[in-house]
Amino acid sequence: MGFDEMPTIAASSYSTSTFDMPGVLGGAEFVAPVLPPGLVRGDALRRINAAALIPHFQPENAAMARRLVQVFIADPDNNIPLDQSLLYSGEQKFTDATDQELFFEVDIKSILAAHNDKRSKVVNKAVKDRTEYLEPAKIRDLKMVVVTVATF
Repeated sequence: MGFDEMPTIAASSYSTSTFDMPGVLGGAEFVAPVLPPGLVRGDALRRINAAALIPHFQPENAAMARRLVQVFIADPDNNIPLDQSLLYSGEQKFTDATDQELFFEVDIKSILAAHNDKRSKVVNKAVKDRTEYLEPAKIRDLKMVVVTVATF
């Protein structure tokens, strides 16, 4: 499977102070500055500029932090009924793997095959003059989100 066959991978975190920006400054993690007491959030947004965000660099060869994560894979196509959009919801697991490594731990081939069986029976709402069904999804059409519950 080539790089162009990868799904969109996003990260999510229960933390409100971390902005995960993969690919920016070599994978740097940005931490929002601490707001002074009494400063309202609206004022803070007007006063904080890009220079106020402090990058914390982690070398590419550094070991991944141990973390508790949960992986979700969904088909973002609006034609798919909501109850069929979520293809995979993994169990929470403790790992030191990267988001890309976590993707390869999922049996995506069989999950996608089962989803495409259902998808081929869904009518494409964009076509008004005739009944046309959706084409099978490719791995790159999917959206994968890795939720970091805790980092250690």
